[in-house]
Amino acid sequence: MQPLIVLLVVVAIAAISISILASYVATITSFFPVRNWLLTEKSTLSSSSSSSPYSLLLGPTSGSEIKGARGDVKPIQLYKTSITPGIKDYYDILSVSVKKISNKLTFTMDLAGDPNKNEKYETAYIWLLYYNISGISQISASHNEQIYTLIIPNFAPDSNFSLKGWYMALYNNTADTYVLPLAKISDMPKDKVQVFIDPSLIGNPVSFNYMTSVMVRVNATFLNKPPDYLMDSVPHNDRFWRVWFTR
Repeated sequence: MQPLIVLLVVVAIAAISISILASYVATITSFFPVRNWLLTEKSTLSSSSSSSPYSLLLGPTSGSEIKGARGDVKPIQLYKTSITPGIKDYYDILSVSVKKISNKLTFTMDLAGDPNKNEKYETAYIWLLYYNISGISQISASHNEQIYTLIIPNFAPDSNFSLKGWYMALYNNTADTYVLPLAKISDMPKDKVQVFIDPSLIGNPVSFNYMTSVMVRVNATFLNKPPDYLMDSVPHNDRFWRVWFTR
């Protein structure tokens, strides 16, 4: 009888975990932009050099870096909630870079503090990547446009989220499918978020544009919605990310 009870408990826990994970994956999907919306935001992206996306030309060994400003974290509410997260140094992006090293793409976000010390909430570090297969460096309504979202969430150990620790997912917005489903990954280096992927996962582009942001979700009871707050972005463009998540 006892082995049967243990088995039932294990099955129940597994079912709950799968349900939570599926809910979170559905949440990520719910706030990815469609191509037509991204086309309308072209003017926003190009409105000033400080907020325009940066382009990376991929060679055997290449890289691109964007500098951010220290101390510019500001909680911008995207979804109605009575909880406001405090200002934390691990929300503050100092610089972001994408480098091709040994045939791997390295995505690095340097922060003012240690992201492994995330408290209370879910903090998500996001890269928006896009390029045109035809080689045209602009957003268009053409099916040649390829859009990917790399998302790296951390669920604080003292949060109410059932998931804990670091995860990573890579979503192909154009094909509306996951290239890498949400999966558990190891802790980050001190004061930075860093992951590696194979270029083939984003179609082996010759070059691509990218933008980054830090988001926070304070509400662990209702996951099928956008994040609750935008905390920082590089290149800095609050309007772009606000429209992205609240359209």
